[in-house]
Amino acid sequence: MVRKCKEDAEKTRQAVLESALDVFSEKGYAKATFDEIAARAGFTKGAVYWYFRNKADLVAALIMEYVGRKREELMPSVPDGNTLDNLLEYFVLWADAGKRDLRFSRFNRFVMCQMEWSEAVIDRVDKALALTKNFHLEKVNQVLVDLNAKGLLKEGTDINMIQHVIMSTYYGIVFTSLSKRTNFDVVDMVRTGLGLLFESLKR
Repeated sequence: MVRKCKEDAEKTRQAVLESALDVFSEKGYAKATFDEIAARAGFTKGAVYWYFRNKADLVAALIMEYVGRKREELMPSVPDGNTLDNLLEYFVLWADAGKRDLRFSRFNRFVMCQMEWSEAVIDRVDKALALTKNFHLEKVNQVLVDLNAKGLLKEGTDINMIQHVIMSTYYGIVFTSLSKRTNFDVVDMVRTGLGLLFESLKR
């Protein structure tokens, strides 16, 4: 009985999250209301408040849910090595997943292109995501540190800065694709853009 209650509660929570993504995507964060999210999911507003205190909590939960689910799905396919070629394939894998999974793509478009990121919302969401938000950056840092220790990066490479340049390049390409500012394939752009950047780092 307890297990059934937990399963039902999780199904309700998932339904609220999916409804929230739909409403946020259609109306934007600022105009979306708990009433609309609840109605779309088929629940009362009180049911939504049972799981989430405010809209910032909903956004944080969406990020943890979608990114966590995709990370778990992709991990078996992530290249094991710490080479720049492996790192390139890592980002290509994520770009391809964003292209093929329509709900994940919709989630990314909302977070990157439609979300109104006020300072207050950023602060609330960042606190909730402290343990999960930097895993791409950690992967990049791990590869760069390893390559630098082996003398395979150009002398004087500032790893701290370069890891952020790499992430900014990747997110910039994804944003350009999601916001329809180009007709090029996002996977081709990631492979080309990051490929050129990685070649410039090699000794």
